[in-house]
Amino acid sequence: MNQTEIATIAANILYLDDVSEIEFNRSLFGDYSMSSLDYVDFAFELKGESGKEFDPDELWPINTMMDNPDFYENGQWTDAGREALKKVFNGFTDLSEENPSPESLYNLFSVDFIQHRIGTL
Repeated sequence: MNQTEIATIAANILYLDDVSEIEFNRSLFGDYSMSSLDYVDFAFELKGESGKEFDPDELWPINTMMDNPDFYENGQWTDAGREALKKVFNGFTDLSEENPSPESLYNLFSVDFIQHRIGTL
């Protein structure tokens, strides 16, 4: 899928009048206020349009990872969690921060990231 196709789905889910309102590198969660319900709809639409089989938790596995004490415990990423994060963001961005905050990760959830992630699923 290309960026415009992904942005169009996001714009429809977020009830934006014009797809050009979405900048490909801006966070859909932070900058466009995508809610968790919007996200589920978005993931479902992406799945249908992309022809790829994935669960919403595979597209954005951060929340599931944070619920797993093997990956995230007491507000800190474990060694296994940091390795898992590197795999999720491999080829998209270098996570040089030792303990990236949830907010900094949510800021990466952009059209650009989604295009990258769909390509790896």
